[in-house]
Amino acid sequence: MAQQEHRLKQDSGQTAPFGPEHRPEPCFEHRSKELLVTTVHKSTPVLEERARALAAELGADFVPREGKSAERLTREAGDNGLLIVEKNNLTLYQGEETFFFHPNMAVLRIQALKKGQRDPLVHALDIRSGDRILDCTLGLGADALVAAFAAGDEGAVTGIEHNRLIALIVREGLQHFRHRRSDDLHRAMARIRVLQGDHRALLKGFSNGSFDSVYFDPMFRQALRASNGIGGLRQLADPRPIEADVIAEARRVARRRVVMKERRDSPEWERLAPEHVECGKYAPVAYGIWSGGGEVLGGERYT
Repeated sequence: MAQQEHRLKQDSGQTAPFGPEHRPEPCFEHRSKELLVTTVHKSTPVLEERARALAAELGADFVPREGKSAERLTREAGDNGLLIVEKNNLTLYQGEETFFFHPNMAVLRIQALKKGQRDPLVHALDIRSGDRILDCTLGLGADALVAAFAAGDEGAVTGIEHNRLIALIVREGLQHFRHRRSDDLHRAMARIRVLQGDHRALLKGFSNGSFDSVYFDPMFRQALRASNGIGGLRQLADPRPIEADVIAEARRVARRRVVMKERRDSPEWERLAPEHVECGKYAPVAYGIWSGGGEVLGGERYT
């Protein structure tokens, strides 16, 4: 907190894989007048101004901290939630759950990639230097971070998140979060652009072949294991499964391939019929792959 705040520049759109007529803008359409927004105790005029701006964006109420404890403000907010604005992050308290941005395992995965180790997601997406990748289920953004790193300085990731609070917290986290001794992570964070909305609708706004690959990671309908890091996210996340018409739309938008991550024994594989499923021998998850508009899998175009 003592270090000077350093804001990463957001993608200006100059490297975006679609023209202005196909560039959806973030839209916080589901507004809440009951959500409370405040700052940490040791606030500054700059931080308070930022908190007020975020409250206005969400259509929420800003309340000055004025020495009130987080517990008291959380009780006042009730189930609607309390959003605390810090210099380097945002924290949402909603009921018994807490949600905030953190790169989590993305840090270790990026370190492994730098050592030349194989990452299953990077392999499934066949990420190449300069790739433009669309992540339709952004969530905490860990997979998007790994993809942004793998695509290099000339690459970019656009992440779509359905929930307005997750989208806001992750967007702000990508701009403000700092991890010690990880410049590669910070550069990858700067290459991710967050859109809030329904990917089913936003996909229709992209032109053919706008991205090299499109990725889905729907929330598992059966948890792999209890996780402190995912509890708050699971409460907020979109539980709907991916539909076949969405895969078809994604294949139109993807130049090379569409990839979906699911449990290795998921019935989704039979329902959605990917052309190929990749799974490690002992891995609990698998990756279904469909060809995009410019790639043929297995020597024959899938239509």
